[in-house]
Amino acid sequence: MKSIDEYLDDYSISEINAISNLSPEEQKIVILRYGKDLANPQAQEQWNKAFSKKFYNSIIPKLKRILAQNQKNDKLDVLEQNKIWQLNYSDYDYLVTLLNSGKTAADICKTLNINYYQLYNQLLCLKNMGMDYSRKYYSNGSIVYKNLSNIGDIKKWKSNFFNQTETLITDACENEVKLVAISDLHLGNELERIDLIDRVFNYCNKNDIHIIFLGGDIIDGTFTKGHQKISDVHKQLEHFLKIYPHDKSILTFGVAGDHDLSALKKGNINLMTACSNYRHDIIIGGYNNALVYLKNDQIHLYHYINSGNLATTSASIVFHGHTHNYMTFMNNNRLNVAIPTLSDLTNAKPSALEVTLHFNKIGYIESVLIKHLQLTKSDIIVSEVAYELPNNKENLGCIKNIETKNTESMQLTREKPRLSQVEKFYKKYGNKTEN
Repeated sequence: MKSIDEYLDDYSISEINAISNLSPEEQKIVILRYGKDLANPQAQEQWNKAFSKKFYNSIIPKLKRILAQNQKNDKLDVLEQNKIWQLNYSDYDYLVTLLNSGKTAADICKTLNINYYQLYNQLLCLKNMGMDYSRKYYSNGSIVYKNLSNIGDIKKWKSNFFNQTETLITDACENEVKLVAISDLHLGNELERIDLIDRVFNYCNKNDIHIIFLGGDIIDGTFTKGHQKISDVHKQLEHFLKIYPHDKSILTFGVAGDHDLSALKKGNINLMTACSNYRHDIIIGGYNNALVYLKNDQIHLYHYINSGNLATTSASIVFHGHTHNYMTFMNNNRLNVAIPTLSDLTNAKPSALEVTLHFNKIGYIESVLIKHLQLTKSDIIVSEVAYELPNNKENLGCIKNIETKNTESMQLTREKPRLSQVEKFYKKYGNKTEN
């Protein structure tokens, strides 16, 4: 029996969960079709030809129409949005006021009643008018903007940009950070797995994870293994920006790989610039190497590039893209983690990693737990390994890159757990206890 997701496989799980306008009768038929456990659908005794006709001929087409309209409204071509938004002076002044007040991207969207793509475009309009803002990223997935209003701010921002470094801010009391690591998406290749990218976001939502590390080869570029369904690198970029999920509480930190670099060399396509303009939730730290600062420690993202090198850093962990196969090893007291591919380009099954970082009292990573995930309907943990990292780093006397936030939107520790996808579906379509 096909699940509701399989009937609507052109759309992500998050888009399906956004549907809320089925009638009570239609909700009842959906429950009759699948039973009370959507994760394990089973036909019910009450199911008959009349319900079947209504389900296949009316409800499924209706869901597809709703999804198509929602996608048209909410996922406008991000490369065309600058043609839609024109800021007048009153809009300009109000947006600047909100940015300078330290509100999060979520707060600003709520206040202005706009979506995230529209916010990013308005900020691009400001940038084109000569106003730049740096961004602060938080471990709960929030983004806060800061006006670059003096020479010192501008120099620091430019220095960080060209040094390929980013900072992830944690709460002062937060001693554990969970993330998911994925790599080698090769978007544009016939062997891409967009469905698994959606599964990663679904997994993050179910497990209260807000950070994704992306190990490079995001697009397939100008050379390939196998065949490309999108060969033009400009269209590959557009494909990536449109299909890579957007979640208001998930940030993706990435490094660009050799396939991404080929698009820069031959097509003048720079993923760093494109994401900086159109997808603030995707932070590409650089080509070949990128660093993410966490408390007093560093995470190093690396992807092999011909004539490039693994940069020398003091990072406790190096995540490697490019290999397509998962492995871990210690080298010079540093944990190295090769991230598996999330595509079908190799014989190995595409997979991802859940990584839990534990910090000691002086702000360094002291232990790491890695779970190797097969992202299926039941999300299987293939293996689990823990590492204790050497405690030989200097005590700096204070822990950097931390803040304590009290407002609801910036609170880094949630009091209420997220609903699972099944619970969300029931909430949208009907009560679990109904027949």
